Amino acid sequence: MRRRLALVALVLLVVGGIGYAGLRAAYHRAAKDQRDVAALTGSSPWPREQLLIPDGSARPGNVAFVSDDGLEVAYHLDPGDGRSVPVLWGLRVPQPRTGLPEGVDCGSPRLRTCTDLGGGELLMVTRKTDNSNPSTALYRADGGRVRSVEVQGPDPVEVDALRAALDRVHRPTDAELLELLRHEGYRTDWS
Repeated sequence: MRRRLALVALVLLVVGGIGYAGLRAAYHRAAKDQRDVAALTGSSPWPREQLLIPDGSARPGNVAFVSDDGLEVAYHLDPGDGRSVPVLWGLRVPQPRTGLPEGVDCGSPRLRTCTDLGGGELLMVTRKTDNSNPSTALYRADGGRVRSVEVQGPDPVEVDALRAALDRVHRPTDAELLELLRHEGYRTDWS
């Protein structure tokens, strides 16, 4: 009888210790994730709860960057014709003068064609020159932000597919932000 009690006590102690170790590891992993999300989104001009990302973009291999002028997400867009086109999607701070993000300028007609589509939308087509690659971009004023989607290269993408990329967005979970922002090799002081 004593042996059985000792054996039961030993089993309970081992199981309890394993359970405690698992819970402790999960707690530390969750705490590290919270610190990483705060550190990775800390330079954003908006609180984390106001960030948006395109639907389906938080997948392995896709990346995002947060800076003091906004958020950019690099992912592959399905324009509805069976292709997968690499795009750069952005949620950025507009310049007070033009309403477009920093570095976006329609001032050179030799280089770019800008078309006002109405409703706060601007379509910009950049031609290939010695110092630029061809691209097509759609910008949309969104209150104190500008949403954008840019296709690098000569592959044509219809405006409706670009609009869909701007429309189909959601507030990301912390897990989605970590999937996009924690790049390979990312290390923190608490890793």
